[in-house]
Amino acid sequence: MKDLLKRIKLNEQNISMALGLVVVLLVVGLLYNYFKSVNKKGETTSTSTVKVEEPVAGNDYTVVAGDSLWTVSEKAYGSGYNWVDVYAANKDVLDAHPDLLFVGTKLVLPKVEVKQPVSYTVTPGDNLWNISVKSCGNGYTWVKTARENKLANPNLLYVGQVLKIVCN
Repeated sequence: MKDLLKRIKLNEQNISMALGLVVVLLVVGLLYNYFKSVNKKGETTSTSTVKVEEPVAGNDYTVVAGDSLWTVSEKAYGSGYNWVDVYAANKDVLDAHPDLLFVGTKLVLPKVEVKQPVSYTVTPGDNLWNISVKSCGNGYTWVKTARENKLANPNLLYVGQVLKIVCN
């Protein structure tokens, strides 16, 4: 290692000076950012002037950046599973694209019963079709249940396994 340092003419003194320079530059950068972000007299930050409307069931809501029907439903109803109700009440505004919301879009938040996920514990002989028929009255919802539970092989269930059942 010493031979390599001698060849490129880096001795302890030069290395120490270089490291000292790096530390000084870091401190100067940190101080610059600190004093740049300090509120000057009479100025306000942009976060203190932005008021975000909270969605409330039974009211209208205006979409803001980062919203999805799931997040709006979580805020308004306490459960993201009511996104289907929000979509149904706003099909005319959202067309056939429930996953595409534009900032500024006005949504109607209907007054509905809060939906919670149903859980099911797998018993011997169960399969997703039969579980879906028992839980939802419709065997075809097994696909949504498999997707919700991130099942790599929907044909492979274990006794005692707890699944979230999605009926809608």
